[in-house]
Amino acid sequence: MGTTAGPAEPADSGAARPAASTPEPPALAPAEAWSRRIRRIGGFIQTAFSALWLLRASLALPGSARDALIVTSGVAVTGVCAYAVRATAGTAPRPAGGQARRIGRSVTVATVIELAAALVLPVIVTAAGHPDWALPSVVITIGPLLLWLDHLSCIPRYRPIGWTLTAGPLVLITALQGPALAVTTGLAAGALLLGTAAAGFRDLARLRPAHRRGRPRPRQKAR
Repeated sequence: MGTTAGPAEPADSGAARPAASTPEPPALAPAEAWSRRIRRIGGFIQTAFSALWLLRASLALPGSARDALIVTSGVAVTGVCAYAVRATAGTAPRPAGGQARRIGRSVTVATVIELAAALVLPVIVTAAGHPDWALPSVVITIGPLLLWLDHLSCIPRYRPIGWTLTAGPLVLITALQGPALAVTTGLAAGALLLGTAAAGFRDLARLRPAHRRGRPRPRQKAR
């Protein structure tokens, strides 16, 4: 009496097996997630402020020097923005969770206060008879904001920059006046803030997977 053969195992059809799924990256702590968010979104805001300050410095210069600084500043700001858009996409999604929301509210409140101060202080110093203090008064408002953002999300680079932007304009208004004050403040603060934004974008670009930074993916074997 013959035995019944079991079902034949299907032969290997040669079809490629699905690749193992890439493991999900570990969840970030709320402060670290907001650190990335601030460096990206805040970096664009810093770039915008630096562009305004560099333009203000340029307009205080005469003739060809003014034109040269406008062109140079425009190229630098455009280059930083283009790099940020290309290199940091997807690196700083909005953080979720209770603690992240609390940090987000603190960031929003601090930013609104800074923007309000940047609008009000120039009006106050101009009304007080010091129109050449208008630009330094705006620069001063950025310093405390950077210090607070470092406190919330631990971005050590913001600490010396924040103190410099807070104390530097006070030193300049005691030593300079008129166009010299506008040029020195605009150039120094604009270049410093643009460099800070670019460094933050570079931090985020290093976090992207290798194939998303433009490296070629390995070729798949032919079936």
